[in-house]
This record gives sequence, C-alpha cells and structure tokens, in this order.
Amino acid sequence: MKSLHMRGVKSITNALWTLGDVISQELLRLHILHTILLENLQYLLDWIKGFLESHDRLNAFDSIWSSMAPYPGNYVPRKLYQLSSQVCSKEMQSILIVILVVFTASLRRKTNVVCATARQEEDFRKAITCVRYLTDFALLS
Repeated sequence: MKSLHMRGVKSITNALWTLGDVISQELLRLHILHTILLENLQYLLDWIKGFLESHDRLNAFDSIWSSMAPYPGNYVPRKLYQLSSQVCSKEMQSILIVILVVFTASLRRKTNVVCATARQEEDFRKAITCVRYLTDFALLS
C-alpha cells in the first residue's frame, strides 16, 4: 500500500464498495466487454467496407444487403451499407446475425462482377473465415 501511495495512487471510497450484493469488479468487466465489442465490431464493419472496395465487390454487397427480405428478428437495413458510417449498439446485434451471410454471398457471386483470380479466391476464403470468427465471438459474448 505504501509503494502505491509513493507512486501517486490515492485511496478513495466508492459507494459501490459498501453494497453487499454488488461486486464492483464485475460491473467494470461488463462495461469493458461492451466497449471492446462495439469498437471491434465497428472496426470490422469498416474493414469489410475497405476489403470489398479493394476487390470491387462493394456494389454486389450492397445489392444483397438491400434485398434482404423482412421476417421476424431480421434486420432490414434502411440504407445502403456503404452509406452507413456509424451503427448504434442496438443495430449491431441484428447486423452481426446477417453480416457473414451477406459478405460471403458478395464474395462468391458470379454474376455482375469481375471474375476473381485464384489469389483473390484465397483472400476471399481467409476473409470469410476471419469475419466468421469475429462475428461468432461477438454473438457468443
């Protein structure tokens, strides 16, 4: 305790520490997880957009994205994916459920796109795996 004080750490009292059924460390952990998930998923959505642009598949993605049919529990986007800049946390859960399917379909599409090279096909496979793992982690968290 003395070494912490020498380094400028001050001891303070927190109202949460006096509550019997509240573990303050757990509250902080949930907030950190929520923040990390939101930041990582926003990064993932931006990365997907960049990846699709670099492989000339963003229009294919938007076409699939905007043609999703409404059904109970399905996220129906109001605007094209490339026009969305920020996604709120409420929409994030819904997007997570469909983003992998739309991403995969846009990369595997054979009509109205330039035919992918063998190298691109390999990059597509790796990207699909990456998006799958990140969305699975987020949905399980």
